[in-house]
Amino acid sequence: MELRHLEYFLMLSKELHFTKAAEKLGISQPTLSHQIKMLEKEIGYSLFNRVGKKVELTKVGEIVQQEALNIQGSIHSISSQITALSKVEIGELKIAVLPGEITDLVSTLCIQFNQLYPNIKVIIETTDQVEKAVLQNQADFGIDFHLTPNDLLQVTKLYDEDFYLISNQRNKEQNVSFSSVLDYPLILFPSMHQCRKLLNKASNEIGKPLEPIVETSSIRSILNLVRHGVGRSIVSRTLYDFYETEDLYFQHIEKPSLSRAVYLIMKKDCFINYAAREYIKLLVREIEKLHFHTEKDAIKSLHSYVL
Repeated sequence: MELRHLEYFLMLSKELHFTKAAEKLGISQPTLSHQIKMLEKEIGYSLFNRVGKKVELTKVGEIVQQEALNIQGSIHSISSQITALSKVEIGELKIAVLPGEITDLVSTLCIQFNQLYPNIKVIIETTDQVEKAVLQNQADFGIDFHLTPNDLLQVTKLYDEDFYLISNQRNKEQNVSFSSVLDYPLILFPSMHQCRKLLNKASNEIGKPLEPIVETSSIRSILNLVRHGVGRSIVSRTLYDFYETEDLYFQHIEKPSLSRAVYLIMKKDCFINYAAREYIKLLVREIEKLHFHTEKDAIKSLHSYVL
């Protein structure tokens, strides 16, 4: 049984006239008669009584009519739900991010996204396996720092970011060596954070221990402790620019300079829903507004692929 058979049947059951029903369906009357006969043959019973030009539903026809209306209603419901989803009237957006400061970036943008699309539920999954989450369709896209080559993933480099030493005191020097940074009382993220992992690696490479006086996962707490002179901190530019830091001072770190690349990860040849596209638009707009070190070709490619 095909859906068009039910469509023809319902029109005829409404008009109870082959010629009128055929005209409204845009087909010939013989074609309609043939299709109805095929449906009756498949069901095994007559659906209409034909008395001259008069047509009426049989008892079996009445049963089929009710069930066909139910099917038609279900199809309309499916269509309306898909339309609503494509217009971001309903649904959810799932984003996979590494634990740490990049979560703050994603979460902060959720404020703008919610104002634009209040009926979309945003789920931010913090995981060390961002690529796996995307591949297993547990996330619409992910944001990651460390990548393993995978032919199933579409990877776009969003930007490069540096790390700053921040304090509540103005410094004459714009740059500071990483070695001298370790001599200050430091307030840092715990070792599970990606920023801290980068710092631990750099300190191991120069053979100098990294021993913070305070560890906390809260960026707001870090900034407040720095404001009150408890110590200094090392933060990514993402965090420095996303929070109120006008009263703080920063220095670029060198020898070695600390930087990392931030990547957007999606599954190749996979449908990108409207919610994901709109969120990525906000993300790219924010990156461009903050003048991060972006690769123009990569952003241009992202626009053509997603935006």
